[in-house]
Amino acid sequence: MKIKTMIPLALSLLAGTLNAAIKLTPTPLDELNYQGKMLTGEYNKSITLPEDILGFPVGQRVASPEQISQAVVHWDQQSDRIKAFEYARSHEGRPLHYLLISSPENLAKADEIKTQLAKLSNPKQMTESEAKSIIKQLPGVAWMSYSIHGNESSGADAALAAIYHLAASESAEIKQLLKDLIIIVDPLMNPDGRARFSQELEINRSVAANVDNQSVLHTGTWPYGRTNHYYFDLNRDFILGVHPETRGRVTMINEWHPQLMIDGHEMGPMNTYLFAPAREPINTHISKARKQWGLVFANDQAEAFDQEGWRYYTGEWFENLYPGYSSYAEFRGAVHILYEQARIAEDGIRRPEGRIETYKEAVHHQFVSTFANLKTLQKHSQAMYLDYFKEKKENISSKGPYADRSFAILPSNNHSRIKNFIDLMQLQGFELYVTTKELAVSDVTDQLGRKQSKRKLPKGTLIIPNRQAEARLVAAMLEFDTPIKKEVLVEERQRNLRDGSSLMYDTTAWNITMMHGLEAVSFNQYLTSSIEAYKPAPTAPVSLASESTIAIAVQGDDDASNGFAARLMEQGIQLRALDKKTTLGDIELSRGSILITKTDNRNFQQAIALAQKESETLSITLFSVEKGLGEGDLPDWGGKHFRLLKRPQIALLSGNNYSSYDVGAIWHSIDSHLGIRFSRLDSSVVDGMDLRRYNVLVLPHKYGKTLSKNAYQRIDQWVKNGGTLVAIDGSVRDVIENNLTTVKQLSDVLDKAEDYDISLQRERLALSDEIDMEETNQHIVSDELKYPWDLEVKRFKKDQLEKRDQWQQRFMPSGAMIAARSDQKHWMNFGIHRHFPLLFADNPLLMSDDSSEATARIGILQDKESGKIIQLAQSVLGKRKAIGWSTLPEDHDLIVRMSGLLWPEAAQRIANTAAVTREQRGAGQVILFAAQPNFRGSTKTTNRMLLNALIYGPGLGTRPTIAL
Repeated sequence: MKIKTMIPLALSLLAGTLNAAIKLTPTPLDELNYQGKMLTGEYNKSITLPEDILGFPVGQRVASPEQISQAVVHWDQQSDRIKAFEYARSHEGRPLHYLLISSPENLAKADEIKTQLAKLSNPKQMTESEAKSIIKQLPGVAWMSYSIHGNESSGADAALAAIYHLAASESAEIKQLLKDLIIIVDPLMNPDGRARFSQELEINRSVAANVDNQSVLHTGTWPYGRTNHYYFDLNRDFILGVHPETRGRVTMINEWHPQLMIDGHEMGPMNTYLFAPAREPINTHISKARKQWGLVFANDQAEAFDQEGWRYYTGEWFENLYPGYSSYAEFRGAVHILYEQARIAEDGIRRPEGRIETYKEAVHHQFVSTFANLKTLQKHSQAMYLDYFKEKKENISSKGPYADRSFAILPSNNHSRIKNFIDLMQLQGFELYVTTKELAVSDVTDQLGRKQSKRKLPKGTLIIPNRQAEARLVAAMLEFDTPIKKEVLVEERQRNLRDGSSLMYDTTAWNITMMHGLEAVSFNQYLTSSIEAYKPAPTAPVSLASESTIAIAVQGDDDASNGFAARLMEQGIQLRALDKKTTLGDIELSRGSILITKTDNRNFQQAIALAQKESETLSITLFSVEKGLGEGDLPDWGGKHFRLLKRPQIALLSGNNYSSYDVGAIWHSIDSHLGIRFSRLDSSVVDGMDLRRYNVLVLPHKYGKTLSKNAYQRIDQWVKNGGTLVAIDGSVRDVIENNLTTVKQLSDVLDKAEDYDISLQRERLALSDEIDMEETNQHIVSDELKYPWDLEVKRFKKDQLEKRDQWQQRFMPSGAMIAARSDQKHWMNFGIHRHFPLLFADNPLLMSDDSSEATARIGILQDKESGKIIQLAQSVLGKRKAIGWSTLPEDHDLIVRMSGLLWPEAAQRIANTAAVTREQRGAGQVILFAAQPNFRGSTKTTNRMLLNALIYGPGLGTRPTIAL
């Protein structure tokens, strides 16, 4: 909505007055007196100068989020060239604004312009002549966004200078620019991170300027200002839509269909200045025209820097494979330009050549880039619109590259997860349909890369045709296996072998159906019948008022069951979890279903009322159970399968050397899925803490040394006394090294490969329904029994395995989607399918033997002849082949890679290792996650495993006690 409230101006104190008690003035340093001028020419005197709002000239210091908001609101009230809108509120409640800046005439018809842009963006019935007529009337549209990383501050300060210059300049050049363009300025994309950063500057600022990039003023301290409130990198969130900052921004960008989107960042302080275009790998769904126009903008931007005598470079480390940055706008038809200015937190930085680059110069670089790009758009807007129209027509054409492919997401009982997925698709403006009956489709590919000529899709399958206006973004987000050019793979492999470096800047797998853990297929058809536009199904009310109700239940298939259980336990309700599916009366209950029984809760009616309230909060359906007898041999409500839960009391370690990303992801998961109380603990003082207050302790991913030997000893005793320890990724290594688990890392047990393989065969045999009845019922002792260690297999010797392992380590992925299998009888896998996608990188490779439980392992068995996935190789004790430390039946294959770059060497190395383990230790348990379970808040399956561990661990994985 349009901002109408006027915020009183609050002048900031100058640096000197912050140190009023210090009488000395700093010694002079002339190099800090930057002579360059950003704001030059005649200005409208009725528009307040930036320094009169901030209390200092733009670029002298870092403006706080509050100061930026004050400036935005103030100029909005003063200038007829500006309309300011609040598009979101951050997690900490700070406003995020975008400003429409243009001529008063353009602003007066902004809604009409937006309507015309919408028509051009989806030109189903539009001819080229009609498009040209619209284009002739349209101003160019630029979305200029800055400082999505809170401690990369120069962009937002340059935005303030740019807004003022556009609002107040009396030059003919600027007035013409405003007639030709609508300039949308998003001045501060991450106010919470910038608030943390600017507060640190206040704390660490001295009387004298600091030009040492190693000083804490420039480096900052954990968790730093880069990320948002939950320590997420918002510049990875554009296709994931996890955070309010992103959701508000994406909604507005998608409404305005900008031709140009810039993103002002910073990089290492000893660098110069980087801008687009990117180097390879570049996502194949970015159009040829986008790349060509990118070169035009780059040439003009380079010329502007050459005129100033400023050094710069393009590409080098900046690639464009992952579509989740702000560059997602490229897939919608915008030219995207990244700015990377050498990071100067404040004052200046002494560079290797000896000169000081001041913060004000850094801001000036961003300012010049801004106007260089706007001038290029001004020159070429009409031609760019025509290319844009042609691309959109190609996207929706029956003869276009996306014409005959669709994506199908199969129905799921996990209604919360399906709803979350649909919400994300709608955020991006994708066309969604649902099958109205069972439907046969042809030329089908599943998420494991397997082909089928025909497949039946059940009624209620979600259909997303690739043939639609946003076809390129649909493909980038939903295509199962993003292609990477051969020349890129050649160079990547050469780099790996030469010095261990990589071309890959980010994860190479991000398929949204896999991230959500939803079963999907693609098929080469465009459907026109037996489908209808998606609309939410009405929810039928459930009556809970029956006097014969003996229990209230929610289905364990649904992710919201975790939050339901956690929230009710926190309010004193006793719950039970069902660990084996059953049918009670006419209610079918899945594994993991949560029940409130009349027996466990004296005030049953109050418990029902609380359950109704929480079910509405979480949008999960309640069921009234009126019979406790399970059908046939299925569990009855008084048996061992209805297991009593215990309220979790969770502590999460954080602080130096723990990954702020992982800390934040776990914190966000608890807050957003559970909403219960928990404690974040400072890892530096764990030695002196009373751990008895908690029954769950989480050690997130870490980089360097975190806890002392004594701390681990104390944690070990706490576990033995009944605690649940959850360790993730880097922390797993410390837990292993400090002997809190019998689980080992692969490289440390290659001399015991056969022992671990035998444990693996035991796990597989435990799933087998096959039995030799004649052999079992004979009275004579057999002398021909087969054992796993008697198998005919040529195993690798220890030295061979070690050589292979050292070689294979070079090829570990930067992020690939892996096929994994879960133990369907384990409580940690409530709501988890037997086979699921796992996002895996250079994580610990866990080896679990008979002393621990591998609740999930890497790889899915497939029959070599039929190509069918199987639960167990029937020839598990027959002839076998070695694939490293483990073996496979010769007539079967193991599927490992689903999506992304996974070299064959790495696939072989990680095959059959444990992804998640659980081990009893005294009265407590140790749970290990090899990979980060809530990566960017979007890996839904492994996040469910994590929440199962946190919520159900104290009741299901530790020895119960009875309070007398």
